[in-house]
Amino acid sequence: MKDTTKRSYDVIIVGTGPAGAILGYELARKGVDVLILEKERLPRHKPCAGGITVKTAKLLDFDIRPVARDVVHGARAVYKGNRAFSRSYTKPLVYMVMRDEFDYLLAQRAREAGAVLIDDEKVCEIDVTAPRVNVVTSRNAFTARILAGADGARSTVAFKLGLMQDINFGIGLEAEISVSSQRLVQWERLMGLSLGHIRGGYGWVFPKKDHLSVGVGGPLRQAKRLKSGYQALLKSYDLESHSVIRLKSHYLPVRRKGMAIQSKRCLLLGDAAGLVDPLTGEGIYNAIRSAQIAAPIISQCLQTNNVDLRAYEGAVDREIMPELKAARALARLFTWLPWLYFGAVEKSDRLWRACCRVLRGEETYVTVKQELEPFDGLFDLLSL
Repeated sequence: MKDTTKRSYDVIIVGTGPAGAILGYELARKGVDVLILEKERLPRHKPCAGGITVKTAKLLDFDIRPVARDVVHGARAVYKGNRAFSRSYTKPLVYMVMRDEFDYLLAQRAREAGAVLIDDEKVCEIDVTAPRVNVVTSRNAFTARILAGADGARSTVAFKLGLMQDINFGIGLEAEISVSSQRLVQWERLMGLSLGHIRGGYGWVFPKKDHLSVGVGGPLRQAKRLKSGYQALLKSYDLESHSVIRLKSHYLPVRRKGMAIQSKRCLLLGDAAGLVDPLTGEGIYNAIRSAQIAAPIISQCLQTNNVDLRAYEGAVDREIMPELKAARALARLFTWLPWLYFGAVEKSDRLWRACCRVLRGEETYVTVKQELEPFDGLFDLLSL
């Protein structure tokens, strides 16, 4: 068993979500001495729709199917409650998970790789004094050569370092609801997508075997309309008669290229770095991807004893931000013309298959944008 009384490490990671756990997993496998701190006791509930795209699962070198509650192969889409269609795909699109189970699986993989994980330990203070970073928690004090903030949309690390102060936020409202077994059967292998109730946003229904996850999300300026949008979503799918198991809201931070996600000996990952998809609100893919980008750069910094994390920010700008820029353009078009999106997917098998290939990682927003070459100028304007 790893020594949890140690106070000095190569790297301290704050947060055990997908970004923090995977960074810990990748670094520990390289022989780096890693501590992961989590403010809550594990496993812990995380407000999230819990859809892990096949594209995301492909990033991992271990199987997540043991924690999948359902595997989605199609969608039941509704526009303003009065237009609807259903489509299916021959291959899996999304794995449905509970975030406490999924995140705990990733945390356990990090532990098995050799990372030390201490939960119920809140970070209170951070002091960067070369050549170390000092971290004071609710119970202890630790030191490391590098600190990684993977502590979500309201990141303590980002706040203490003065980073991400002008980040744009979206917001989501998500509930887990109990419905009859007959109704659950109707949602096997299907997800629900609802448009037209939240400007610039959408609603979803995700099956979880013994209940449904139902929610709505959109720009922060639409926050006051979330509850009415949520009720309209339930009505659209005839889900008004249900019992709420849990209802919570959460923020969705969206970075723009040029916003600093590193400073001195510290860097930010995942939601803490604002790497949420501005079109779908999904953040797990880029959380994991940012961790996988950061791991070799951190390892190299430690080996050379030259901690310069600007290479990480540059890599994120090259490898992640072009997708988020294309997604921002699509999101703005979606805000203005949701009925056009709905009608296009309803009528076009080609567009539906393209959407499925994006979920599976076989196509990207950038390649979709390239297929719409006549509208390149419009997309470039919308992505500013």
